[in-house]
Amino acid sequence: MTLPLQNITVVEASEGVAGAFCGRMLAAFGADVIKIERPPGGDPTRVAEPVLPNVTASEASALHLHLNMGKRSALLDWHTEHGSKSLKRLIQDADVLLEDWNTAMLERMGLANGVESLNPCLVNLSLTPFGAGGPYSDWTTTPLVSLALGGFLYLSGDEDREPLVIPGRQPEYLAGLHGYGGLMMALLERQRTGRGKRVSVSEIETLAALHQFTTVMHTYGGVVRSRHGARWENKGNYGRYPITILPCKDGYVSYAVSTEGQWDLLFPMVGQPELLEDPRFETFEVRREHADDIDAIIIDWMKDKTRQEVFEYAAGDWSEPASPLLNLSETLSDEQLAHRNFFSDVEHPDAGTLTYPTVPFRMSAT
Repeated sequence: MTLPLQNITVVEASEGVAGAFCGRMLAAFGADVIKIERPPGGDPTRVAEPVLPNVTASEASALHLHLNMGKRSALLDWHTEHGSKSLKRLIQDADVLLEDWNTAMLERMGLANGVESLNPCLVNLSLTPFGAGGPYSDWTTTPLVSLALGGFLYLSGDEDREPLVIPGRQPEYLAGLHGYGGLMMALLERQRTGRGKRVSVSEIETLAALHQFTTVMHTYGGVVRSRHGARWENKGNYGRYPITILPCKDGYVSYAVSTEGQWDLLFPMVGQPELLEDPRFETFEVRREHADDIDAIIIDWMKDKTRQEVFEYAAGDWSEPASPLLNLSETLSDEQLAHRNFFSDVEHPDAGTLTYPTVPFRMSAT
């Protein structure tokens, strides 16, 4: 099988999850990704939890195994003079350099002014917390810090309580995905010009870019979006309802009724079409004022139904935006993800068979 990136050589000198995830997607589509690891312990993800039992320590991290599938590995300390020279030789023959270096590291490498002198055709993808330039550019961060600075922790939780932590490494994966897209654009331009390009991705900016309409709420309406728990209501002229999470027989179902067309189907779906004429529900504004009444009607309808029954009926039969809240075990066995072969089994010489997510898109005949 011919893969679209099989003639692309990537030197991955990144020690963060964002760079490793980007490199993993490149490898999945055929690129020869050379993962540079610094001695003595190698890449930091090798010791990241959770770890698999009865597996060689350096190969026991589930995160490391996931992020570095399909890559080659080279042990090289680019912080030393000898290692720096060796890395530069690799860069001279590569198509892509993937790194997460700050200004001090670039100066130490003698690359503060770019890599054109080493390889004018090279595409240099830089994935850092704050991007190149600016007062924070050389500072470090974590997913929690990024979510806070990107404005998303402020939105998570109940309005009268402290913000809630969002679990996982979503900011890093998001930055890696944006980096992959930017890298593809730079490689396309190289086909036209024959020259490389530096692509700088800021993890914080990938989060700030997700605020979409909420920025307009502030600039045009003076509304600062705040926490609203599991219920979206009473937000100036911007609120829609029901956008919420409600209990059913075996768990919870989320609803996102955000258009009049969807609203017109809601009460007929629950068997009470006459409620469309109820003055409590005439407009979005008065619906927000009677959110408790709407919740009670939907909960009463769902009380003897499972999440899957509600999902298939609401989304499948009525085209209403409703979905079950799944735990990880249920996500792994979800029939839609299974149909698209999103999770795949990978054989590892030490760890055995592992189930991991694939890349989040598909290409025909690939």
